[in-house]
Amino acid sequence: MDNRPIGVMDSGVGGLTVLKEITKILPNESYIFIGDQANLPYGQKSSETVKKLTKRIADYMVEQNVKMFVIACNTATAAAYEYLKKILPIPVIGVIEPGAEMAVEASKSDQIGVIATNGTVRSGDYERLIKAHNPNAVVSSLGCPEFVTMVEQGLAGTVEAQVAVNNRLAWFMDKPIDTLVMGCTHFPILRQEIKNVVGNDVTLVDPGIATAQQVLAYLKSHQALTDNQSHSERKFYTTGNPVDFSKIADKLLGTPISAVQLDI
Repeated sequence: MDNRPIGVMDSGVGGLTVLKEITKILPNESYIFIGDQANLPYGQKSSETVKKLTKRIADYMVEQNVKMFVIACNTATAAAYEYLKKILPIPVIGVIEPGAEMAVEASKSDQIGVIATNGTVRSGDYERLIKAHNPNAVVSSLGCPEFVTMVEQGLAGTVEAQVAVNNRLAWFMDKPIDTLVMGCTHFPILRQEIKNVVGNDVTLVDPGIATAQQVLAYLKSHQALTDNQSHSERKFYTTGNPVDFSKIADKLLGTPISAVQLDI
């Protein structure tokens, strides 16, 4: 058993969708979440810059004695996952491979769409991993950087958000996809807007769900689950404005949280 917390990071609030899925199946664990809002958006930055930003947060998490580091950000996973897996003294879980596997399982026609940040699309990781699991898959990938901005501004559920999603996802109208990967942890917050465009015949894949299952499987197989049944702690940090962070986080998690500003 291991009662140390699980560290979870994102470029902003989107990774809270992953944290929410993990806490559903591991409610007794303790967590430290860091949203790097001061450096948003990651998707427009170079891979090298994102790698440095992610390592900085990983180093801080190791100092906080976490037992696992979850990169709840697709752009950061693409840029830093393989590197951090080699150098960190703790296990590292990313969101891309679980999402790719889930998409292959969900698709009946082998026609899979991916929406993500420009950085994740540029990396080609989703297409590579989807094709590794299914060589017959046809993958159509689209960068949607403005979706991240809308979520960070709290615009999910507004007419403005729906219009923006309509305009961007029109690109898929002539592509016969039956599965669409929401390849950015911010995007499940726009699930309804996305569903309104692609319709009920397209399965939406949330990599956060698959990532949570991978976290559970790893901790179970390594006898690293907590045995603390009575007291779990959840700490939230942002490198940006804690009031803005908490406002959106409250809505996403369905419970009031208090975020602390982190200067690292």
